[in-house]
Parts: sequence; structure tokens; C-alpha cells
Amino acid sequence: MSSGLHDGRVALVTGAGSGIGRSTTERFVYEGGSVIAIDKDDESLEWVGDNERIFPLAGDVTESETNTLAVEKAKEKFGGLHAAVFNAGVSARGDLIESDIGLFDTTMEVNVRAVALGIRAVVPELLKAKQDGSIAVTASTSGLRGDPDLWAYNASKAAVINLVRAASVDLGPKGIRINAICPGPTETGMTERALNNIEYYEDLRRRMPLQRWGTPDEIASVISFLISTQASIVTGAVVTADGGMSANAGQFFPKEKS
Repeated sequence: MSSGLHDGRVALVTGAGSGIGRSTTERFVYEGGSVIAIDKDDESLEWVGDNERIFPLAGDVTESETNTLAVEKAKEKFGGLHAAVFNAGVSARGDLIESDIGLFDTTMEVNVRAVALGIRAVVPELLKAKQDGSIAVTASTSGLRGDPDLWAYNASKAAVINLVRAASVDLGPKGIRINAICPGPTETGMTERALNNIEYYEDLRRRMPLQRWGTPDEIASVISFLISTQASIVTGAVVTADGGMSANAGQFFPKEKS
């Protein structure tokens, strides 16, 4: 049974076609809200079907026009905007010296620049929410430490974490909250290759104190709280949702689950 946590509220969610973005959209609607669900093409949003409280919008989040249109649709379809979840992102793997620098450029454009564009687009409308405006950004535990061959991804997620911190300082006096969530290993389309590699999957699982990967629904529940009025004093926070992965110094495996 829904708690009505988001009754009458409207959110914008990027990367809503699958994984964490889809789960966040579904949870927000289940809790009484309406969503502008954004992803790169119509096909990725076919799952929305005829749900009247979700408006699917295909577009490129690295373009200002897409972000502006999303806000306009929130006003047109649902009467305004109370929250935004900037979840769209790409992963990138490659040797620091050998890989094309374009790998870095693309990763930063999607994972950082698109978030900045999104914030700039939603703030004017969130100001009308009268102390109820909130933003959540999907970062990663990879933004807290380094990983082999993930230098571009590490850099982008570290950048977006500090973008959130800086934005919280600027937006707080306006009554708008913004927080970052850092998932660890999570079973999504982005991690599909790892899910199909049992050795790699198990290696990561063993490094997590909870001894299991997270699910999109679990991450969505944390995001839902952060953009809700229940988190009214929380801003500028970097919330890890990683099964304890970032708590481990990495030198030793935790004990096996009993």
C-alpha cells in the first residue's frame, strides 16, 4: 500500500528507460506523484505504456533544448515541478594512455555537463514549489575512489559529486535542496557485462559487507526519500548506497555471510 509520500508532486527523471531511472519513476508514481520520464529514444520508454501519470520524453540530455522542454512538459501536463532526478549516465572503460581522449569528453558531457544543464533548467520552476523543491543526482562510489581503466568514469563521477556540493551552497538560500547518491555494484543494464561474468560478479560481491549486489529498486527507495519532504533538512549530502563497499579499506575481504 502506498504511503502517499509524493501525493500531488511532480518529478523529472532522466535515464528513465531502464535500471535505476525506471525504478525511480515507478516508485515516485506508486507514492502518488507524476513524472516526466526522459531517455534517449522512444523505444527505451515503451514500458511506460498508457500510464496517465508518466509522460515519456525522448531526447538528448546533453542539449539545453531537451532539458527546457522537459520543464515545459511538466508544467503543461501536470501543472508544475517539485523534484528532479538526474540519473542519465554512461560508463567508459579504457587505458589512460592508449584510449582516445574522446572517451573522456563524451563521459564528462553526459555525466557532468548534462547535470549542470538540467539544474539550470529546473531551478526557476522549483523555486515556485515554495521550499519543496529538491534535486537528486546519481553519482557512484567510483566518484569516491579510483578503479582500473575507469579513469574517465571516475573523474566524471567525482566531478558531479562536487557539483552537487557547490550547487547546494548556491541553492540552499533559495529553498532548493540537492543531494548525490552513490550506488555501488547494482544489477542494471550498465552492469550487464559484469553480471554475465561470474568471476567478476563474485569478486565484487565478496568485497561488499552485505555480500550482495544492490537492485535498482533499492537505490530508487533512497532517491525517493532524498527528494521527499521527509528529507527537508538534508542537502549537499553524498549518500552511499553500496552494501558497505566504500566502508571497506579494500585490503581484505569481509567474512562470508553467515
